[in-house]
Amino acid sequence: MNKLREILSKDVVGPEVARTARALAVMRRWREVVGDELAARSWPDRYSKGSLWVAVQGSAWAQELRMLKTPILSKLNALAGEPLFVNVRFGVRALPLREEAAAASAPPIEELPTKRSIREIREKWFGTPGDAQRD
Repeated sequence: MNKLREILSKDVVGPEVARTARALAVMRRWREVVGDELAARSWPDRYSKGSLWVAVQGSAWAQELRMLKTPILSKLNALAGEPLFVNVRFGVRALPLREEAAAASAPPIEELPTKRSIREIREKWFGTPGDAQRD
């Protein structure tokens, strides 16, 4: 009997499929990349050919994440151990239901600290305000 990899052609299981699988493994670690507060308001939606699309809860949070694009890309690629991510795009849309988020016992959004500004969250996770580069 033939093994599955012998049956499938190289066109089906090519390098892009392998890259996507590695990127998906990193995307599952989104909370490590952006922290609890930003992860509660955003979630990586899809990956294709080096680009990551992220669903974001609102336009203010999408703008904040856009300003953090460079450090986010750096953290994603550091977790990947290779430059899998070349671009990240943020769009306002409904966040998907996340079973793994519930399993990780993430606090509901209403239980998150509300006295922190977006700027304080950015400084906590990405350093001083001057560290975030705008694109």
